[in-house]
Amino acid sequence: MIEKTALINLPENKWPEARLIRDVTKHLKRGHRWIFADCFDSNVRMVNGLAVLKMRNDSLAIGLIQADTQLRFRLLCLFEESFVKPNNLNSSLIIWSELQWNKAVELRKNFVSEWTNSFRLINGEGDGMPGLIIDIYHDTAVIKHDHIGVEKFWNHIGLAKKLIEDFPQINTVYLKRRNDAETKGEEIFGTLKDEVIFRENGCNFASNIRDAAKTGFFLDQRDNRKLISQFSQSKSMLNLFSYTGGFSVFAAIGGAREVTSVDIAKAATLASSRNFEVNDLKVKHDAIAQDAFVFIDEQIKDKRKWDIVITDPPSFAPNQKSVETAVEAYIKVFSQSLKLVGGNGLFAASSCSSHISSDKFFEICKESFSKNRKKGTLVFYGGQPFDHPYPLAMEELRYLKFALFRVD
Repeated sequence: MIEKTALINLPENKWPEARLIRDVTKHLKRGHRWIFADCFDSNVRMVNGLAVLKMRNDSLAIGLIQADTQLRFRLLCLFEESFVKPNNLNSSLIIWSELQWNKAVELRKNFVSEWTNSFRLINGEGDGMPGLIIDIYHDTAVIKHDHIGVEKFWNHIGLAKKLIEDFPQINTVYLKRRNDAETKGEEIFGTLKDEVIFRENGCNFASNIRDAAKTGFFLDQRDNRKLISQFSQSKSMLNLFSYTGGFSVFAAIGGAREVTSVDIAKAATLASSRNFEVNDLKVKHDAIAQDAFVFIDEQIKDKRKWDIVITDPPSFAPNQKSVETAVEAYIKVFSQSLKLVGGNGLFAASSCSSHISSDKFFEICKESFSKNRKKGTLVFYGGQPFDHPYPLAMEELRYLKFALFRVD
């Protein structure tokens, strides 16, 4: 068993200061947790790690510096918080980390059941724990970070200890590193199995977590996948950019007569077939490893149609500079996908880019229908589920958009 230890790693030396050249006090007090590079003097060298944020002579907050990114400072807590002791910041942060952890557990503690045992426990800034993602897949917890400085701040042994205490079913805690890291990951506790089986809304899924995208699965589409099962009875369904077939499985569970899953990665299509196996589904399922854009063009030429078409591409807008190009890409793929929808069929469009706002997403959908000289009726609009919360002041973290249309 892991011995009790803090959730965070603390410095032994005096904390450095990060001095603002622009007053963002209101910005922080309203709940925003990010400060960008243009708020600091570019001539002052900054170093990754913990720092006290100062405006003139006032101490405003405790946070993490990311010296090598435009997102330069991530807020942990404000000095005005009752638990902050200016003469003992280390103790203050230990209290802060435990408060944030307990709030996250409280939000999710009644969610785990035989019906669903996979969920996000910690959603970074949404749970007040910047840069920290923890997803639970039945008996396996996966930790992931988005920056090396954040990875060094969080104490993985301490996190594993809390996970095992609060979720006794967990026997493995795995740290999954970023794609650019030298090693894929590290077993913090237990041994990671080659295949982890977990449940979502009564369906089984299998994941090779070590090699899979993100932490092992796209948990954020949970509610939207279930929705598709309610419309798929006796229908044919095309799942574009299908990854490991989450939407495909739920369509089949809902009674679809045939399902087609298309993804450029052969490993993903094999995984989608595996997910049909672990649910003992006998529905006709074509898992096709092909570039979705090429597949769409070929099916348009063949005049092929499906009753339901789902287009859930990867993010086309990784940053603000790429938004204009991304909008064109989304319009192209959505408008082309619409040509594959049969009469009075359903079309689901999705975007996981935080740089594409909800308003912009609907503009894209409207233009996609217009290019096809078709009308659409919005049946449902959704986003990320409750275990992917975000601060009210950080609309940019409401990243997932999912719209289901009837094609009229």
